[in-house]
Amino acid sequence: MENKRMTSKERVYTALKHEKPDRVPRFIWLGNGTTAALCSKYNLKPLELEFKLGNDILQTWLSINREMARDIPDGGTFVDEWGISWKRDGWHNMVIKHPLAGLDASAIKAYPFPDPHSRDRYEILSGLIQNYGKTHFIGADISGSLFEPAYHLRGMEDFLADLMEGDETADIILGKLEDFTTSVAIEALKMGVDWIWLGDDLGTQNSMIMSPDLWREKIKPRLQRIINAIRLAKPDITIAYHSCGSIRPIVPDLAEIGINVLNPVQESASGMSQTEIKQEFGDRLSLMCGLDTQSFLITATPKEIKEAVADKIKTLGSSGGLIFAASHHIQHDTPYENIETFFESLDNG
Repeated sequence: MENKRMTSKERVYTALKHEKPDRVPRFIWLGNGTTAALCSKYNLKPLELEFKLGNDILQTWLSINREMARDIPDGGTFVDEWGISWKRDGWHNMVIKHPLAGLDASAIKAYPFPDPHSRDRYEILSGLIQNYGKTHFIGADISGSLFEPAYHLRGMEDFLADLMEGDETADIILGKLEDFTTSVAIEALKMGVDWIWLGDDLGTQNSMIMSPDLWREKIKPRLQRIINAIRLAKPDITIAYHSCGSIRPIVPDLAEIGINVLNPVQESASGMSQTEIKQEFGDRLSLMCGLDTQSFLITATPKEIKEAVADKIKTLGSSGGLIFAASHHIQHDTPYENIETFFESLDNG
C-alpha cells in the first residue's frame, strides 16, 4: 500500500487507521482574505483552490459557524437563522446582538431555533458528496456544537454566569442546542459523509474559558449524548473535535467519550505540545495539526518552514494518525512565499 498512489479518501482513511499512507494527508484552512488573494492570483474559484492546494478533505459548515464567513461588504450587517445579528469587520463577521440576552427561562423555552432539516442547509454538502465523494474525504462541520452558539445567543458574560450559578436558563439553551446538533449530525450521516466534525472554542492562550470541572458538569454529558446518538446511527463513523486554545485538562475526557480526531492542538497555547499529546494519546486520537499561523508561518524563513514540516511529519505522522493542518486559518498577512513553501514542503514530504 505504501507505494501505491492513493486517492484523497483512501489516504485519509489509512491515516485514521493509524497506518502509513502514500503521503501525509492534509486539510489546510485559509482565511477569507487569503482565499480571495490566492483565487485572484491563480484565477481560480475557491473550490478549485482546494484542489490546487492538495487538500484531501472537502468540508462544509452545517451550523452556526458558517455565519462567520458569510460574504457581505465590510461594515454590513445581517441577522442569521438564529436571530443573531452580525457585522462585517474587515475579513470577519462579529456578533453585535444576542437575541436571548435578558430573557427569562420561559421566554428562552419558547424561542424558536432553526429547522435542522431545512433543505438549503445540506445543499453544498450534497454537491460535494455527489461530485467528489468517490475521490475525496467529505466532512460535515457542525461546529459550534454547544458552547459557542450558546454564548452567541445569550452573550458570553451572561451565559458563563448562568453556568456558574446553576441557572436553569443555561440548561434550557444547552438542551435545545444538543437536540439541534444531534439532528443535523444524523441528517449528514444519512447523506454518506466520512466524518462528523464537532467543536467549540473552549480555550484561551493560557487556560480554558471555564474550569475543567464546570465543563465536565455542564458540557461533557451533552457532548457524550450527541456522540452516542451519532454512534447509534453509524457505529464506525469518525468524529472529529475542534477547539482552539489551551484545553489540555480535558483531552483525556474527549478521548474517553469517543472523539477520534483532535484539532488544532494549538502549540502556542499553554500545555498543548503536539509531540506530548501524540505520545500520550496517539493510540486513541488522531491529530489534525501542524504549523502555527499566529506568528511562525508569518515570520519564519522558507528554510525554517521546510524544516518544521519535515519535523512534524517525522515526529507525528511516521506511523499514521496525522492529518497535516495549521493552528488555524492562514491569514492574509502571511507572505505568499511562505504559503507556497508550506505547500511545496508538504508535496515533497
